[in-house]
Amino acid sequence: MIASVLLIAFTLSVAAIIGSWLTSMTKTTTDTVGGELAKQVNCSKVTLDVIDALCHSTTNVTVSIQNIGPISLTNPSFYMRTTDQTACVSNQTDTIPGGGITKYEINCSNFAGVNRTLNYVRATTLCEGAISIYSEKKDFTDSCL
Repeated sequence: MIASVLLIAFTLSVAAIIGSWLTSMTKTTTDTVGGELAKQVNCSKVTLDVIDALCHSTTNVTVSIQNIGPISLTNPSFYMRTTDQTACVSNQTDTIPGGGITKYEINCSNFAGVNRTLNYVRATTLCEGAISIYSEKKDFTDSCL
């Protein structure tokens, strides 16, 4: 009889501990998923646009990008390529305000030496500090002389 009472008490204690843990874990998971979902919804309102890219010399490229949306974007990075597949990468630490147009002067020293034509630009930024937003533009006719 005492063994039955102890077994029932032990079972109820374990059930209480597991029930408390399960409730806590469910709440934490729900809060995390809800926060990430809110970021996804906010960032779905944002569009990034590469407006233009111009070579000013054999090494300097100006890239204009526009943040079409209400949320600021951060840490833009650029990948540019010429028709002969020479690449240039640049990372910035700026913030692009919602609705803002920003110009970046980028030094691409590996474009120097030969007459190259800028062919491709991809700009990537972060929305809400975690979600990548990007835009690409192809087929420029600007030579980097």
